[in-house]
Amino acid sequence: MELRHCIKETRVGGAIRFCARLSLFSLLVLLALNTTGHAAEGSVGEVQPPDHPAVVIPTADVPPSVAVLSGAWEGTWSNGAKSVLVVYRLEKGKARLLHAFGEGDNLLAWHEWARPTVVPGDKPRLEWKNDWSSVAFELSPATGELSGELREFSRDGGGKTWRVVMRHRNIERVAPEKVKAPLVCPELARELRLIEEESDQKRRTLLVDALMGRAKQGGTPLTEPGATAGTTCATFIYRGEAREVGISGDMNGWSEQKELLFRLPGMDLFYYCGEYPADSRIEYNLVIDGTAGLDPFNPRVSLFNRKSNSEVPMPGYRPPPEVEPAPVAARGTVEEIAIVSKQPGMSRTATVYLPVGYAGSAERYPVLYLNDAFGALKFGSMINVLDNLIRRRVVPPLIAVLLPSVGDRMVEYSMNPRFESFVVEAVVPAVDRRYRTRPSPEFRAVGGISAGATAALSLAINHPDLFGKCMAQSTATKLAPLIKLARSGPKAPIRVYLDVGRFESDYHGKDLVEASHRIRDALVAHGCPVHLREVNEGHGWRNWRARMGEALEFLFASLSAMERGE
Repeated sequence: MELRHCIKETRVGGAIRFCARLSLFSLLVLLALNTTGHAAEGSVGEVQPPDHPAVVIPTADVPPSVAVLSGAWEGTWSNGAKSVLVVYRLEKGKARLLHAFGEGDNLLAWHEWARPTVVPGDKPRLEWKNDWSSVAFELSPATGELSGELREFSRDGGGKTWRVVMRHRNIERVAPEKVKAPLVCPELARELRLIEEESDQKRRTLLVDALMGRAKQGGTPLTEPGATAGTTCATFIYRGEAREVGISGDMNGWSEQKELLFRLPGMDLFYYCGEYPADSRIEYNLVIDGTAGLDPFNPRVSLFNRKSNSEVPMPGYRPPPEVEPAPVAARGTVEEIAIVSKQPGMSRTATVYLPVGYAGSAERYPVLYLNDAFGALKFGSMINVLDNLIRRRVVPPLIAVLLPSVGDRMVEYSMNPRFESFVVEAVVPAVDRRYRTRPSPEFRAVGGISAGATAALSLAINHPDLFGKCMAQSTATKLAPLIKLARSGPKAPIRVYLDVGRFESDYHGKDLVEASHRIRDALVAHGCPVHLREVNEGHGWRNWRARMGEALEFLFASLSAMERGE
């Protein structure tokens, strides 16, 4: 059996659950667990850990003093946060674990996967680092308790330190011999069987060469129909000298610690199989001996800000046609506007899109304000999208103002009062003065992606007298404060479009799908028309630009109907 990773999907008239079966062998180094995943028994307060591999009993080469670390632990940190630590695989010098935090006043539940260093001794320790903190746990033989310390890194070089004392909790454990083989796609399984049955090393190498020839010809991953209707089984392959090869992508929360490719014994071939929706699109990287990078056998690359990812569209995926250039006669014009602010460090230059025919008309136009101008232009094909949507009359001719961030993007887009004052007091007035806009909230929308979506929602909820419409895609930051703000409600109803990828139910340990549902429910309770769209994709510009037509149609279609006299 395989782990079934289930993601909620909302439908009119009720809720269903979509399940994609994922291999577990990479979570257990070379073997997979014959299980449907284990949730930790009980909970600490509101801590609900995600499904995880079963805890495997340490082998005899692990010293008894270290083997005690295996299992589940729970405790409350000095800042009041509660967490569960599940050490599910413990070997000599290394371990695998899940660390899950419960929901708090300012944070939603989140988790991380880690492969800590195991330091033996009278007081054995687990130590690891991530992008924002260093973590250490030390076992006291006298009390049987696990003392933990988490040191945060901050952008200004400071940081805080939190401490916890954890106690063992009961959890089921399995013997290593109970662990079974991983999910392998049927076509690959036949090829692997031939390789394994061949006793001659040269012939084995030729068979691997043939497999790699097939991979190089069509590009990796190799795909074939999945065992479940509506799914595709994908095989990711790497060949080369390496101690270990991991995979990090949309399908596993972009964790570089969670899953490893399986190595064919005696060969330099690594593989990983997973079953995914047939219409999905996945971005990923291979992690070779700890360094993440593109899949060398996959020619498809998706750009994302300053990095790039390998991309795999499953056979049923259809790319959006509106990202391609429109006919010349349907193209709008692009110019820049300098926006001066009285606030120090807030002035900047915005990009403005004017629809075809603007210069030769006296009409006034609705306005769309978008955060993250650089990404929207470079990766989101925003000008092409607007040209095509207007040409096809999906949306009325409109002006778009693409606003870049200045300085620290994460600070500026984190429900920042300075940024909101800048938009309200400087940006909108400057645009209304220079262009023929329709200066009322029903003709004005604000939108963004990820952290920019948080900024857009905060702006619209706090200023419904200015923005009557909002587009938020993959809302990803300040989730707990944003949900609180949504529950307090705008002073007047706003029309809101939300979308999120189903793979974002685990995005760096956060459940963006659940957060989007909560935002939707909070706004609907205040009478706001809200459309929430879920798709089989992850966190990236190719997802967001593909939804732009649906988003703008929901926000502006009524204006198009009015213009057509409908």
